[in-house]
Amino acid sequence: MSLDNKSKIVREALGACRRYFLFAAVFSLAINLLYLASPLYMLQIYDRVVTSGSETTLVMLTLVLLAAFLALAGLDLVRAAILTRASARLDRLLSARILAASVETPSQGASPSQPIRDFDTFRQVITGSGIHALFDLPWSPIYIGIIFLLHPWLGFFALGSSLLLIAMAVLNEYIVRAPLKQANDLATANYNFTEMSLRNAEVIRAMGMIDGLVRRWGRDRGLALGQQGRASDRAAVMSGLIRFLRLTMQSLILGLGAYLVIERQITGGSMFAASLLLGRGLQPVEQIVGLWRSLILARAALGRVERLLDGGAQGGRSFNLPKPSGKVAVEQLSFAIPSLQKVLLRDVSFRLEAGEALGIVGPSGAGKSTLARHLAGIMQPSRGTVRLDGADMTQWGREALGDHIGYLPQDIELFSDTVAANIGRFKTDVDREVIEAARLAGVHE
Repeated sequence: MSLDNKSKIVREALGACRRYFLFAAVFSLAINLLYLASPLYMLQIYDRVVTSGSETTLVMLTLVLLAAFLALAGLDLVRAAILTRASARLDRLLSARILAASVETPSQGASPSQPIRDFDTFRQVITGSGIHALFDLPWSPIYIGIIFLLHPWLGFFALGSSLLLIAMAVLNEYIVRAPLKQANDLATANYNFTEMSLRNAEVIRAMGMIDGLVRRWGRDRGLALGQQGRASDRAAVMSGLIRFLRLTMQSLILGLGAYLVIERQITGGSMFAASLLLGRGLQPVEQIVGLWRSLILARAALGRVERLLDGGAQGGRSFNLPKPSGKVAVEQLSFAIPSLQKVLLRDVSFRLEAGEALGIVGPSGAGKSTLARHLAGIMQPSRGTVRLDGADMTQWGREALGDHIGYLPQDIELFSDTVAANIGRFKTDVDREVIEAARLAGVHE
């Protein structure tokens, strides 16, 4: 996939799930319309049933209300199922690409499995309560519009209350974002340090590093927890303030409604209906603020996944060339790490005919392993070329080239599967080749 196309991978995957989100939005409209059943029921009870004393009207209104609530619960269940399927579709479209990009791209100190965890963080938000609140939020103006129909004063009060809560939500984003990002970065670094320490447990025990390492680990974890506490405290204050404002406004609109009832401008049913409508209209804002931390973490996780996919796979076109005879040529090969300003290989050149062998000897850190990685096509040279049968290694398809190369790293570890699967490189229908390879290696018995 070309570089231009790679930058669109996540966008295209989300576009493929667009119909799920559109259906969820349609169901959200129906759900929010059905929420009107409760204030309408209240309105009719106070304005018709209480004044007329008709028990038949009361029974019929109650049955209609129950039917509306059953439909609402069913639609809410269907919306949740749709979003769950969107999450599964997104996983099918992206998870394999993320894993492949994680293999292709060096982790640079981060946990190799971090991209998959980031993707799962974002994917789980799609099926959580936060996304439901986001779908309900655009329909809040419906409730405010209906309150305007009850009385303009009530409508303007509801509109002002909504704008105030939205302003508080924006303020919450402003004061929570920075410490939350710092906390997330520190926590990720601490997890990476933990995994690195556990991978080198033998070295730590042998060299008596446990106490010092635990102190270093505790210091980093304390910094992360400090930032998390700072962000959580700010979020808790804002969440409590917004809840206070919502409950206060929901009660104050009752007082305003009572005044209008006294002035004979609305009925008692309209007063209670306005309070219920305002509470429902403000509820999504309160829910979003309460889930703001999860939403920010999901947004940051998606950004890391996008950056990985943008730079993960190699952009050049590859070909399935004929089976190589084994001629290897290294031409002026140089490799440097820009971030460290360190040159590991400088102008290395040699040629090997098919069947020839070459031993490379040198002290630790001389670049032997780096040269081996270039010969295996794992790394890209800063300058120069590695050729197999005259063709640049970058022109070979990764799968085709792998069939002709054996590579044994310094740290040896079998994949978590059968020995046969490891020998067969997880390919299917290669049992005969696996047995033959095992016999050639003398390990079949």
